Amino acid sequence: MKRNTVSLCLIARDEEATIGMAIKSVLALVDEVIVVDTGSLDNTRIIAEGYGAKVFDVPWEDDFSAARNAALDQVTSQWVLVLDADEFLEPVRPVEFQRLLHDPAAAGYRLRMAGGGVARDSSLTSRVRLFRNVREVRYRYPIHERLAPSLNEWASRENLLILDSDMAVVHDRNDSARRTTRRERNQRILRKALELYPGESYFPYRMGCEGLSLLDGEVLPVAGLGAALVHLRAAWEKVGHLDPAEQKTLTWLPDLGAKITSSLLAVGEIGEAALKVEKMREIFPGHPLVLLQAVAVECARLRTPGGPRGKTVRGKIVARARRELKYLMRAPAGTPGTPVDSRVRKLYPLRYLGELALLEGKVTDAVGLFEKALSLDPNYSCGWLGLAECSRFAGDSKRALKLYLRTVTENDGNHRAWIRGCDLMNQMEFQDNASSWWCKVVEKFPEHPAVLAGVPVPL
Repeated sequence: MKRNTVSLCLIARDEEATIGMAIKSVLALVDEVIVVDTGSLDNTRIIAEGYGAKVFDVPWEDDFSAARNAALDQVTSQWVLVLDADEFLEPVRPVEFQRLLHDPAAAGYRLRMAGGGVARDSSLTSRVRLFRNVREVRYRYPIHERLAPSLNEWASRENLLILDSDMAVVHDRNDSARRTTRRERNQRILRKALELYPGESYFPYRMGCEGLSLLDGEVLPVAGLGAALVHLRAAWEKVGHLDPAEQKTLTWLPDLGAKITSSLLAVGEIGEAALKVEKMREIFPGHPLVLLQAVAVECARLRTPGGPRGKTVRGKIVARARRELKYLMRAPAGTPGTPVDSRVRKLYPLRYLGELALLEGKVTDAVGLFEKALSLDPNYSCGWLGLAECSRFAGDSKRALKLYLRTVTENDGNHRAWIRGCDLMNQMEFQDNASSWWCKVVEKFPEHPAVLAGVPVPL
């Protein structure tokens, strides 16, 4: 098998702490390393050149696509591998790597984004990072730059495919100060993009995402959610003016639908959330993010006082939701539209199946489902919350209270656990503890409907 050549491309600025790790992780796989330096004042260049990289100075103009395309312009290999300077590639055997490059049907590959500070709730669980070196394939957008649109266009003309791979890219983003700086930079560039491209739906979508905090795919009602929702709604409205055929080409649209639906649920707008998710069903039937949010909406409706009534009506809703979750869990990892991330395909569905079982009063079934979820991830806070709800349903308040505490210990962003625990403490007349928990809710989740209403009870 003749070896295909590969170039690593990355852009950097003051990345002396991590760029060596990024380059070293792929040295056994690539033939050249291209680094575009956008103005480093530290030892980034020296370290990169020490690993044999070709370093090119490119002025920073608040445009990530311009910088990435400048790197692509220098590539001499048949394939391109893209990393950020604070990422590294998990070990992969060179022979397996070359096998991917020799697939005649492949235009490029999506790599899993994993660990090291990447939020587990991220919808972008896989991204195109390995692709053929073709002049027509270039990045678009000044921020949250995307290669997929041009790669899709070229691949379609050539009858090639963009495939999933088992390779994983790990982010090293544990520096809170750097995260804050990057967020401020991203928002600055996005504000500029909103002015330059007023008709473009992608930028308000990305601006909305910048203002969200998430836990396992669920938007949290923290400060700034209302402002983020304004941008998400603006993006949704712009997309709504597009032809249905064009809507289907927007690979990020399912994520917009999931984000806006989950945001609406977080602020108690269940009716609007239901309308959004039904529209997404029309555009992307069977997409995992759409299915999960559809079930989340149904669970919210069934939990809410004044929601669907009658055993038959509720039974039909539960049955439909259960069918959709089981369909998602059966779908192979390579199914088009299905993220590689097993949390989306297996862990999250178990959580919702457990909630549905509990809504039907099937406590034993629910416990089994939540325990199965915890067997996949012992730190999954929604699994512990589910067990707390099961104990509470069964009348074991003391155990439920311990499990609420375990839930917020695993992840203090689980607002439902804080509020449900606070409610149970009030019922058990532990007023001081309830007051303490309620103060946490007000502090951490100021845009929760219960906080806005000033009523320390769950909604």
